[in-house]
Amino acid sequence: MAYRKTGKVVAQLEANRARILDAARALVFSGGFQAASMAAVAAKAGVATGTLYRYFASREALLMDVFRAVSDAEMSRLEDIAAGPGLPAARLRDVVHAFTTRAVRGVKQAHALLAEPVDGALADERLAYRRRHAAIFERLMREAQAAREIPALDAHVTAAAIAGAIPSALTLHGPDNVPDADALIDTVLRMAGLDPHATKTNTKTARNEDMSHDQSA
Repeated sequence: MAYRKTGKVVAQLEANRARILDAARALVFSGGFQAASMAAVAAKAGVATGTLYRYFASREALLMDVFRAVSDAEMSRLEDIAAGPGLPAARLRDVVHAFTTRAVRGVKQAHALLAEPVDGALADERLAYRRRHAAIFERLMREAQAAREIPALDAHVTAAAIAGAIPSALTLHGPDNVPDADALIDTVLRMAGLDPHATKTNTKTARNEDMSHDQSA
């Protein structure tokens, strides 16, 4: 007769897995992926190193789950703003503002997620998220063009450039030399064909939502 885990056992296993992920995430945020060795994660989680392999097949699998969890949460915030109320240009401003200000505030996290050298599947995953960023920018640019709010730029190329420019500007010179958030936002808005000094209809809403997400994270 096959052994069936009780609800209590399942809950304990899920709690252990969550604790390991929290420990790995904390190490990545403070010292990058290189700081999250299996031994360091185990010590921070308060478990034996061998225990980690009951939940994750390898260090790469563990770090992949950390990357996905954090990146999915950040992407959901941007997609919620992009799909929110208001004119397309205002929503585009708000997405740029949210992405940039959160990355500047969490610069060590941003550097690990966006720029730290990684290998294999993790590098592929990072590229996939970069493409999702570009898709959000492109969709909003096309909507803004249809509403005649911005010039008829090549939305596909411009969105790809923006998706690459923000991470590069934030991380090119390392986490201790980050550009001013407002200056970066203004530059990106100009790339998208927007006047950075025009009235920002939805910016206050975006900032309030950004803060509420921070408090609930």
